[in-house]
Amino acid sequence: MLDWNVSHQEKYMTLVRLLIAAALGGLLGWERSRAEKPVGVRTMMLISTGAAAFALLGEQIVTSVPEDQQNYVQVDSTRVLAYIVTGVGFIGAGAILHSKKSVKGLTTASSIWVGAAVGAASGLGEYMIGFFLFAIAFVALWFPWVIALATGNLRDYEVDDLRHENKDKKNGSEPSSPITDRDRFQRDKAG
Repeated sequence: MLDWNVSHQEKYMTLVRLLIAAALGGLLGWERSRAEKPVGVRTMMLISTGAAAFALLGEQIVTSVPEDQQNYVQVDSTRVLAYIVTGVGFIGAGAILHSKKSVKGLTTASSIWVGAAVGAASGLGEYMIGFFLFAIAFVALWFPWVIALATGNLRDYEVDDLRHENKDKKNGSEPSSPITDRDRFQRDKAG
């Protein structure tokens, strides 16, 4: 049975692990919300912190088996990680949209999966793995923005959805890419 009768240092380390998972997951969510994707800061913080909590619980279960019963009780902490991957994969699948000619949401689904991995690594105290994974994911998510900025096409990159909508209106067809309510409000307000 798990209880609060542990040292203050162990309590603080648990809190630090959860806070690191929340902070790194929140930064990934911030990038997704900045790109106007359906997953934002709160969602990624919850996914990452939840994965960290499950990893911590798995670690606690393994260490809580008394020595005299370790021959009778078989505990495998990697099962917890396997269930995290499965559960988060289900959440990520909900972020993927498929239509006749395109598939959207793969990057968002991947960022959900990576956010859970960052959380699990932080929960297990593997901060180096969690931080490096976060850094790689953050660079991958920001790479198109950096290239657009370097080539001077950032403005074109940001208004790409509006340009598609205007082009489709001229042709009399439905928009080829989703337009957010914020885009519609700004367009209607301007003209």
